[in-house]
Amino acid sequence: MSLKSISGVAFVTGGARGLGNAVAVSFAREGCEAVAIVDVLLDDVMEQGRQEVEKQGAKCLALQCDVTKEEDVIKAIEKTVQAFGRIDYAANFAGISGINEPLESTLAPNFEKVILTNTTGVFYCVKHQIQQMSRQEPGNCSDHPFAQRGAIVNCASVNSILAGMATGPYTASKHAVVGITKTAALEARKNNIRVNALSPGFIWTDMVARGLETKDDPRLKEAWTVFEARQGRKAFPREIGDATVQLCSSKLSLVNGHNLVCDYGFVVNEMSF
Repeated sequence: MSLKSISGVAFVTGGARGLGNAVAVSFAREGCEAVAIVDVLLDDVMEQGRQEVEKQGAKCLALQCDVTKEEDVIKAIEKTVQAFGRIDYAANFAGISGINEPLESTLAPNFEKVILTNTTGVFYCVKHQIQQMSRQEPGNCSDHPFAQRGAIVNCASVNSILAGMATGPYTASKHAVVGITKTAALEARKNNIRVNALSPGFIWTDMVARGLETKDDPRLKEAWTVFEARQGRKAFPREIGDATVQLCSSKLSLVNGHNLVCDYGFVVNEMSF
């Protein structure tokens, strides 16, 4: 008996490295026959990301795309459909953190850059993913009563629920992602498309590890220690990837418009750290 939990075609923005690549790899590991990784990064990074997906036995299409440009998003979706015939699952993980500074010191261009990538980029992706999924027949799940045409997961953050000093643009952008998700979920359900958000806690990525090693800033290291203490342990990219896949699975067919918090209890822990 197959232990695979999902099948079909996945489309992952921010998919070349880090958290996004972990999501793409999880889609492949759990049974997707094809995965498109969509990212703004250079060819060598894209190639590394593609190889990680293909190690799991799936076909992988690596597409350069700037999610802040609607025409780029349209082309990436079109190329994926041309290559694989459809898009069953979309995971929108492209994003930036921006500059950490108080709102009173934040320049408008710095604020707008974060919103453009994290919020407008998600809007462009969701808009055109829903259009594509609405045109296609339901996926291959004949034994399930819900004929799902597609499932979308938008990457939010614990900052979509909480806030922190010097995180104004990022926090605003992630609150907005949840708003887009809820609205899209209501609008797309008539076509059997589910839209959810996923809010990671503090994830131990290679980028985080390098940053803590290279930046001689005791405040940064102290902050990360406090974050992990509140969270309870280190959390790893694969855990977010696996949660994203399960959220897309038809086994969660009634879950729509939800913000799944994956933080090992960070948000609810107000005293025990």
